[in-house]
Amino acid sequence: MKHTFITVEGREKTINIPDEVLVQGRKERLTVKETIERYLSDEGYVVDETVAELTAKAKANGMNTAGRASGEKKPRKAPVRKPDLVKRAIITALAEFLEDTNVGDIKDLQVMNVERMIAFSIGDDKYEITLSKKRKPKN
Repeated sequence: MKHTFITVEGREKTINIPDEVLVQGRKERLTVKETIERYLSDEGYVVDETVAELTAKAKANGMNTAGRASGEKKPRKAPVRKPDLVKRAIITALAEFLEDTNVGDIKDLQVMNVERMIAFSIGDDKYEITLSKKRKPKN
């Protein structure tokens, strides 16, 4: 739809308003005049004094400078895990047992994670022991 209006400088200007904008205005139950006014304001053809005033007020209060107001997300904190002393004791005991045992020819014994995994080799074969703690069932 073609629409002619007077610019701020006092000149006459004709623009083409897309049909999608008019359809969207109908869906939002706006009149054609309201839809055209909103389009002109959104596209910067005219300056809505209320919007300009509110924007200036928001900028003065720092709304667009940082944080979530400007669309930035707050950085996520890394989760803090509590040490599980029981799991550490079990892994340590298993590692000591494997070192002292003569079960095969254990080589390259490593505690990969003090609460979770032990890795070792017997001959050409590689093994890992992984300890997992199960959650308490919900009642």
